[in-house]
Amino acid sequence: MVRYRYSPEALAAAAAQARSVTEVMRLLGVRISGGSHAHISRQLKRFGIDTSHFTRSAHNKGQPSARRTTSSQLLVRLPVGSRRTPGTRLNWALRDIGAPEECEECRVGPDLARPPADPARRPRER
Repeated sequence: MVRYRYSPEALAAAAAQARSVTEVMRLLGVRISGGSHAHISRQLKRFGIDTSHFTRSAHNKGQPSARRTTSSQLLVRLPVGSRRTPGTRLNWALRDIGAPEECEECRVGPDLARPPADPARRPRER
């Protein structure tokens, strides 16, 4: 007879209280890792334990991270000698506050900033 580390009863009780496989793992005191997650998932299936009430989505899906840097935190003048903020993050922050995506001097947008290449000036193929 095969012995399982967690009895079907213990798994069923934990699954009844939980909303996800990770929560089942926490209730059982299992270390949260990919291999353990796969093992517990297989055991739940093997014993036919009901998991239809699991949410199957990230706990914060559709919500911005609490640690996310806001646009107002990015758009500040940094002290001399600081590392520069990457341009992609600055562009995101400007779009976030609704700044127009165009040059203030020439009013050219990002898609028109570089003129199309002149086919007559291309280097000849050898």
